[in-house]
Amino acid sequence: MSVARTPLSPALTAWLDGVGAAPEPVRRLQHRMAGAEGEEMMTHPDLGALLAVLVRATGGHRVLEIGTFVGTSALWMAPSLADDGHIDCLEADAGHADRAADHLRRAGHHDQVTIHVAPALDTLPALAPGYDLAYIDADKPAYPAYMSECIRLVRPGGVIVADNIFGGGADDSRAAGLRGVAEAAADDARLTAAVLPVGDGIVLASRR
Repeated sequence: MSVARTPLSPALTAWLDGVGAAPEPVRRLQHRMAGAEGEEMMTHPDLGALLAVLVRATGGHRVLEIGTFVGTSALWMAPSLADDGHIDCLEADAGHADRAADHLRRAGHHDQVTIHVAPALDTLPALAPGYDLAYIDADKPAYPAYMSECIRLVRPGGVIVADNIFGGGADDSRAAGLRGVAEAAADDARLTAAVLPVGDGIVLASRR
């Protein structure tokens, strides 16, 4: 038992990087994106592995992803879906959506994923409640609105994950806004929430 956070030494970081290899489609995508513009926007492997666990733990029937980029997180989550499971991916950029669709098709998950190409706040109101898990990784100023919609859409006992809560370690208004999202989730009576130092920081919340 410890009340202190263990610092991640280079040796411990290397060990973490070697635990639980990414699925082959994710590794191929990481290789293709190495050095490319936007590489830093890909889902951190620690978070990808956590999302895979959470999809399976929550049943994996209906998953919502807000912000798909080139499909990294969807590739992490899809293998953990139930036999009847499906991911609704929301992506505003048509070019990113096309690349994600291609990567998911190559991995054999195209029948398990629907990519909605439009601003997320245009799509979310038309979605029906009952999602097992919602993952938020999109434009940061809209996080409060995304959280509100996810609370409506996720079933009781389901899970919401919001990424980049640390704001890259910056000390500016954007980072303060992201921390405000975490603080609001912790104070929301509809949620049981925790802030975890996974990747760039996440809010992990269960719908009461």
